[in-house]
Amino acid sequence: MCQNTVPQSAAPPEPSGNPASNGQQLDRYGGFVAVKGQRTGFFHTERIHERWWLVTPDGHGFFGIGLSHPITSMSEAAITFAYGGSQEEWMRDGIRKMRALGFNCVWSGPYSLERIPSGNIDTALADGIYREAEIPYAIHVPLIKHQVELKPGERRPDVFSARYRRFVGEEVAQRVAPHRDNPWLLGYYYGYGSFMREELWINQTLAYAPGSPGRERLFDILEQRYRGDIAQLNTVYGTGFASFPDLRRNGSLTYPRWISAVKAGAPLPEQAGAQEILADAEALLGEIVERVHKIAHTEIRRHDSKHMVLGAYVKHTTFKQGIWRRIAPYIDIFGPQDVSDVNPIKPSVEALGVPALLSDQEFGNVYPLALQGRMGTPGAVPEHVDRRVLYDLLAGRIARDPDFIGVSFCAVLHDQSHWRQAYDRGQPGFFNIDGEPNRSLVATARSANQRILDAVRRPLDASSLAEIHDSYNETKAAYRRVMEQRFAFLKKDTGT
Repeated sequence: MCQNTVPQSAAPPEPSGNPASNGQQLDRYGGFVAVKGQRTGFFHTERIHERWWLVTPDGHGFFGIGLSHPITSMSEAAITFAYGGSQEEWMRDGIRKMRALGFNCVWSGPYSLERIPSGNIDTALADGIYREAEIPYAIHVPLIKHQVELKPGERRPDVFSARYRRFVGEEVAQRVAPHRDNPWLLGYYYGYGSFMREELWINQTLAYAPGSPGRERLFDILEQRYRGDIAQLNTVYGTGFASFPDLRRNGSLTYPRWISAVKAGAPLPEQAGAQEILADAEALLGEIVERVHKIAHTEIRRHDSKHMVLGAYVKHTTFKQGIWRRIAPYIDIFGPQDVSDVNPIKPSVEALGVPALLSDQEFGNVYPLALQGRMGTPGAVPEHVDRRVLYDLLAGRIARDPDFIGVSFCAVLHDQSHWRQAYDRGQPGFFNIDGEPNRSLVATARSANQRILDAVRRPLDASSLAEIHDSYNETKAAYRRVMEQRFAFLKKDTGT
């Protein structure tokens, strides 16, 4: 862990900073010179006075505001029309545009692999450009695929196998070792949306051949949870296994889709054993998640003892406090993607002493009516002004919360091409494919990002934060109701 590695009294003399637009002095990395942490030569986290901070290599408090998807395969149209086909100019101008919008780091790094599925991006070029750009950034070490990366029929890996251990070692050696002395590097993360569809992770691990390491390990956990009493397990699951050895040799268990839905706020089904099945699933998922984070941490520390380990960027419902507790020894931040009421991160921050990053905070998207009518769209809002409203509300909510060291907004720079699957369906950006700005959205991002930096040194108490939080949620719920009605109308109107 990288927190509080040096006594506070050991802080070195302050370098002269650059004046920020609000009159505050910033160091070369963007840290507030007046917020004094430890000068370790690398980014790390500290709790200083009333809040958690990311601390720059020069020892100053930094709040990282990022844009999650500056480089994607779906940007081909922008590369063609705005940059004459030059990926280099597109990448370099992307960094200039992010800075102009008020983003001071890139939590996703040069790229995240689930956003470049077609392989049309020159990743070596991106690595080199970000290395020389002098903007804080992270590195994607792709240990867990996003579900959109899985090929038809591809299983989740058996993370308990020797084969997976070798894979982790090879990926880490390739992607971590070259950066061990890079002061601009924030740390290493394993991907977005990791461990989505929790029940499939469990089911596919249990479905491996008898004797497989993962299958054996998960059945060990179940046998321990039921104290070797197969009759009790049979009662919960409605099965008829003669013994745990019988289950291991000849059977399996299938965890239902409702597990993910319940964790997202749906009611628990009214069926016998539902509570026990949910608890068992959480224990089995925790075993899988801890295994990945533990071996990844070991391999990263083999090559780099200085930079932060950021772990998986997960949907806010995927990890409950029990799983955060299990992996806290192996990560330096908690990385839920969004602010959440269903599974708030504050109790975990307070209980475990690890700060949080909002790793992919959505603020709504505007999609063509044809897409809305055909299948619905994630995070949809009626118009771009509604994206502005949510972005502005989020800026106030996030900046004043002492648990957060930063935020990465789920957004792209340029309008995306319409591709084949739901994940790629034309996400709108701050600029169109000709490089022309969505002026009102650009203005909102600039002003709101600046407001974050102006407000971040004045955290609020829980009661005051709750008022801002409620306002954000009420507005988001109102938009959701509008979009539900729109979907229903379009479905009726088109007869689909």
